[in-house]
Amino acid sequence: MENSSSNIVRLAPTPSGYLHRGNAANFVLNAALAGEAGRIWLRIDDLDRARFREEYLEDIFRVVKLLGIKVTDGPSSPQDFHARWSQEHRMKNYLSALDQLRASGLLFACPCSRKELAAGRHQHGCLQGKVSLEAENVAWRINTRDLEPVLIPDLIAPEGFTVDLHAAMPDFVVRKKDGRPSYQPACVVDDVLFGINTVGRGQDLLPSTAAQAILSEMMGFGDLFQRIRFLHHPLITGEDGDKLSKSAGAEGVSGLGPAFKPEVLRATVNGWIGK
Repeated sequence: MENSSSNIVRLAPTPSGYLHRGNAANFVLNAALAGEAGRIWLRIDDLDRARFREEYLEDIFRVVKLLGIKVTDGPSSPQDFHARWSQEHRMKNYLSALDQLRASGLLFACPCSRKELAAGRHQHGCLQGKVSLEAENVAWRINTRDLEPVLIPDLIAPEGFTVDLHAAMPDFVVRKKDGRPSYQPACVVDDVLFGINTVGRGQDLLPSTAAQAILSEMMGFGDLFQRIRFLHHPLITGEDGDKLSKSAGAEGVSGLGPAFKPEVLRATVNGWIGK
């Protein structure tokens, strides 16, 4: 796969756990997509303040250095991140974009608990608009029932991927009950602000890509796939065959010492992109 000198990629970790081999492989992939002449943004997603830990933030910078990736844009240190690059600094941008969703006809307010939703339906007349968007302790969701399947073009899958968003991520949240934006709209806004045009991400995030394609149109940013080329890569798995997960306690690469072999990850990535 050839890289363009205009490729602008992003490393987008969350400081909610120590980065594992899967995260590291994704970083290596995006650096390869940028190429020597491209740009690499470090965009740290810290909206989930409940899971944020300073040691996880510091680990991100250690792993980037360990992999030998030269970031061209974004924070240069944890201190610089707090001072200028936390998503808290872009909150007005996210809230402005969320307001654009009001005219979509698909936005609704939902006070339902997880237990209520697990019963299979909304319990408070949410879909009928019986709950005000201005009410307290309500999430804003997108009604996914009548959405057409999303066809996602991909750099290494010629046929692309098709995602039935209602089956994969029904009525996904765009604003949480505390009034803060969720990951999906914030990601779209950040990619627009930073001019991202190439994204490598795991195949487990295909529903997120589909949701962001819907939101991009609804928030007035146009066709996501005209703006960004995507590569959805296979997942790095553990010895048990399951995907690696920070929340499940996957071992962090910065603590592996000599046992961590970046060259092994690079070989894996080269296999993904046909080098």
